[in-house]
Amino acid sequence: MKIINRTFYIDILKGWKDKHVIKVITGMRRSGKTTIMHQFMETLKDENVIEFDFNNIFMKKVSYIELQELIVSKADDKKTNYLFLDEVQEIENFEKCIVNLFEHRTIKFDIYITGSNSKMFSSSLTALFTGKNIEIKVFPLSFKEYFSYCKERNGNIQKLECFLKYVEYGGLPIILDYVDKEDNTRKIIEKVLADSVEIDVKRRHQIKTNAFQNLLKYIYAHVGQVISGINIANFLKSNVEAINYKTIMRYIGWLEEAFLIYKCPISSITGKRLLLQNNKYYASDTGVRNVECGKENTNRGSLLENIVLFELLRKNFRVVTGKLKDGKEINFVASKEGWEIYIQVTEKIDWDIESKNYKRDIGNLRSVRNNFPKVVISLYDESGVLMNGVMVINIVEWTLGENKYVVI
Repeated sequence: MKIINRTFYIDILKGWKDKHVIKVITGMRRSGKTTIMHQFMETLKDENVIEFDFNNIFMKKVSYIELQELIVSKADDKKTNYLFLDEVQEIENFEKCIVNLFEHRTIKFDIYITGSNSKMFSSSLTALFTGKNIEIKVFPLSFKEYFSYCKERNGNIQKLECFLKYVEYGGLPIILDYVDKEDNTRKIIEKVLADSVEIDVKRRHQIKTNAFQNLLKYIYAHVGQVISGINIANFLKSNVEAINYKTIMRYIGWLEEAFLIYKCPISSITGKRLLLQNNKYYASDTGVRNVECGKENTNRGSLLENIVLFELLRKNFRVVTGKLKDGKEINFVASKEGWEIYIQVTEKIDWDIESKNYKRDIGNLRSVRNNFPKVVISLYDESGVLMNGVMVINIVEWTLGENKYVVI
């Protein structure tokens, strides 16, 4: 299998090299964390590199004291030691090892660790290293990365054809060699999802109820829709699985920590305040979502929203859903360094100005009275400028970085 060079993340790691902070690389299982770590390690020629992989069953039996002694035995006290620990959360009390190495008096370590659960790092390390660790979130492949691989494999593949496969199968690097073999692709994605749920959530939090899986399926089936704990409780109760509100919200938090879902807060556009009662949730990978819910329960518009959200996050935007005074919505309000962009996402614009879809896609944007850009990102419409400054951007061009109307 050809390895995609994920330069976006490599450049981030290069920027933090030799800074006295712990580099914490997080993301869902099989999103490419280990590969990125190895690609960065290849840039450290002539350096003393120390690596341990805790997916190895023998390494899981090591105590944190034994690990520390092993690392120190491989270190050079006359130069910086670049330490890479992959899925280190498998070691009990791993944070004690990290703190001892980070503050070692005679040996200098530049430390990089990966993990598939954000809470494990934020709770353990932040308490010990306030202001001394930086989290680098790794997402599945962008469409630009995905297309570059598919194009090299099949020079005749069309951009739209490839994008539709990306929407269906997602961007987990492990599936790339199987995108033309649907059964194999589905089995791989099912395995990734099963491991994420079982290892990163159910086993860690000792969950035994089947309601947890139904909760995940409910969230995936309602990607891009407003979700409340009360609605979920009513749904589960109707399926003879009564769970109280607090338990549901705790389960949702654990799914977020395992990077299986991503919360998009809802914010008042005029008052700029978060509306805390409800949120929208998106799948960390559309392929995982589609395998869990099935093709028959697929709304392509919602999946396009999913892809747009993660593209914005890759570009380091802060993203919320905007709520207008009359209750109407803007899919995404993306902000960065005092700059805002208002975005609606659609499969295809309905050009009948009296239609419900036109009023939603275009009318809602025109209701926002400020000078920031207003954009409709569409699958089947060409890029261009509409009346009153609303801009149309084709999602395939945009995700490939080929859009000439550079506002995002």
